[in-house]
Amino acid sequence: MGLTNRQVDALKQLYDSRRYRSAYFRDSRKSEVYSKIPQIKDIDARIADESVRRATLAIGGDKAALDGLKEVIDSFSAQKTELLLSNGYPADYLDPKYECGLCNDTGYVGDDRCECYKRAMSELIYNDSNLSGVLSDENFETFDFSLFSDSPEDTDEILGKTPRSNMEKVVETAKNFIADFDHKFENLLIYGPTGVGKTFLCSCIAKELLDSSHTVGYYTAYKFFSLLEENKFGSGWTDNTDEDVPEGYFTDCDLLIIDDLGTELTNAFTTSALYAVINERALKKLSTVISTNLSLRDIDTRYTERIFSRFNKDYKFIKLIGRDIRCT
Repeated sequence: MGLTNRQVDALKQLYDSRRYRSAYFRDSRKSEVYSKIPQIKDIDARIADESVRRATLAIGGDKAALDGLKEVIDSFSAQKTELLLSNGYPADYLDPKYECGLCNDTGYVGDDRCECYKRAMSELIYNDSNLSGVLSDENFETFDFSLFSDSPEDTDEILGKTPRSNMEKVVETAKNFIADFDHKFENLLIYGPTGVGKTFLCSCIAKELLDSSHTVGYYTAYKFFSLLEENKFGSGWTDNTDEDVPEGYFTDCDLLIIDDLGTELTNAFTTSALYAVINERALKKLSTVISTNLSLRDIDTRYTERIFSRFNKDYKFIKLIGRDIRCT
């Protein structure tokens, strides 16, 4: 999963702060108890002394030195528990209190990421996407097929489908793309006239993958090429942009979505930069979704032969049909 260095650092700081907070409150409770029940402080000192004494003997070659140490510590712990209870404290008052008892706020259970870490990672990625407001309205749950005509007179001659039946098939394809995302390298090129649901569909895909803790870069074509040009693609990012986009993110995020390809001013820079990004992502087997109002013929004419060849080789073409639903 393509987390940026900033995101990795943010998660590390989150878990460092959780452990620090736990240690702070544990030490505060210990100071309180030592003040009110001095016997417990004495017991802790005896546990420490006995542990050090036996460890020193073991290092010196006494193989039996550690035998029975656990039983001794358990006996001392039982005395502490009895003192806590008799003074009105819970038995576990001196135990560390972690936000997550599975990983003890380390983020890992063994070598595997803890579920709490995955949730924190998902929340961070989601917030960084700047899409939370949009995706609350544009997702599969709010997808309304009734907006698309099912009239036989609107049947597309080539596809042999109405806009609605075609969209039902397209949504099925999009959901399969999401279901297979971690196991199958696939790219989508979604094309069709204005207002037939391309951007909405891209939002649906983005939300599902963000919700499953994948990194998603979602940009309009205009913004995508503006960022590339501002930062001189390949030469490192500068402080001139207000976007928090790290070097290499376009080629490292789990999914890159470029919406409305063709609305940018096409020139030598944009065509070479586009090829560099989609080619690098293809080499890394990282998926890309592109939407455009352009026809396949227009794409072939407007961009270089090697770009269209890459689309033709690596992308599944998805055609949307119908009238502009925003005018209905």
